[in-house]
Amino acid sequence: MLTKLAETQLWQRNLASLIRSGLFQRAETGEMLGLYTVIGVYGDGSHSAPLAKYADARRASDAANLANTLAKTGLPIEAN
Repeated sequence: MLTKLAETQLWQRNLASLIRSGLFQRAETGEMLGLYTVIGVYGDGSHSAPLAKYADARRASDAANLANTLAKTGLPIEAN
C-alpha cells in the first residue's frame, strides 16, 4: 500500500514540475512492455519519460485527461 502511494505522489510531482516549467504542452497515453503509460509532450514535440504506468488503459487515459486539464486551466498545481 505504501509503495502505491509513493508512486502516485512521485508521478504527480514530476507532472507538476513539467507544467511549471512552461515547456509542457499536453499529456498522451502510450504502451510500453504491456503497460499503458502517460507521457508528457513538450512544446517542440519531444516526449518526456513515462510519468505513470498502469495495467488498465482507462486509468492511464484518466490520468492523461487530468494532466491536460491542469495544464489548460492554469489552476495552481497545488489545487490538485
